[in-house]
Amino acid sequence: MIDRNLDHAFLELNRRIKAKEFRNPAGWLYKIARGIHLLATGEWRSFFSKASHCLFTLGRYTTKGNRDWETVSPKIDVNGLKIVVYSCIIANYDSILEPLYAEPGIDYILFTDMDIPVGSKWKKIDVTNWPEYSELTPTQLNRKIKMLPFRYLPDYDYSIYVDGNIEIVAPVSPLIEEMGNHGFGVHYHRIRDCIYDEVGYVIYFKRADPELSHEQIEAYKNEGFPHHYGLYENPVLIRKHGDEEVCCLMGAWWEEYLRYPTRDQFSLPYIIWKTGYDRSKIHIIERNMDYNYRFQWGRPHNKNKK
Repeated sequence: MIDRNLDHAFLELNRRIKAKEFRNPAGWLYKIARGIHLLATGEWRSFFSKASHCLFTLGRYTTKGNRDWETVSPKIDVNGLKIVVYSCIIANYDSILEPLYAEPGIDYILFTDMDIPVGSKWKKIDVTNWPEYSELTPTQLNRKIKMLPFRYLPDYDYSIYVDGNIEIVAPVSPLIEEMGNHGFGVHYHRIRDCIYDEVGYVIYFKRADPELSHEQIEAYKNEGFPHHYGLYENPVLIRKHGDEEVCCLMGAWWEEYLRYPTRDQFSLPYIIWKTGYDRSKIHIIERNMDYNYRFQWGRPHNKNKK
């Protein structure tokens, strides 16, 4: 059982840090000063990249489609449950981030082909001897482990997946308590509510194969997938391993990702719609990652890694 006072202290500290980062006017002054510095030092490419990002997104998107469909259910008792937090870093895509707080009674597992520091809170599972290590690209292997925790961690009741660039800064068992009767937990996207908008953004900033992304979104459009259906942000995912509907949803998501290996946020809303999965059964962990004070965005992804 966690110390509730300690848990509150962790959350309050990170709330203050995030408030300073995202909502303090000084943050905007820093960005302006950074832009002036880039111009003064002749870093034109970086300046225009950051400026185009601001101009491209200014007033363009809505989050109205990220609606509260969830059926409210009572908190669950986590005592006796086997809970695992896991991450996956392949081919040095991210640097290893140690959890600032590792909750007693919960396992922290890292699937990786990298060496982990001595004394790490992460328990390493070496993927280099797996057939998938040579059969799939590093990104595909990451997504398979991300989407199918039941296959790789069958001995647990619940799993919490975190991307390699997400830092764990507080206890995580309250996240499981708040799942209630739901088997799948995720955040809504903080800026957009529509995969059509998301695809346009990603293509503009060259973050996915444009030809394949166009092919994918045209296929969804031809099937009648609606605009502003809702968009999820997937760096943190919670799954109840004994929930057969969730297992089927995740399996369908993985198969769809194999069909279009672009960005996993493109295919998740489509698969929820396509399979008829009841959105009232999806637990929205927080309205978005910026308001989840159990996690912090860590370092950027390592450069030149796919």
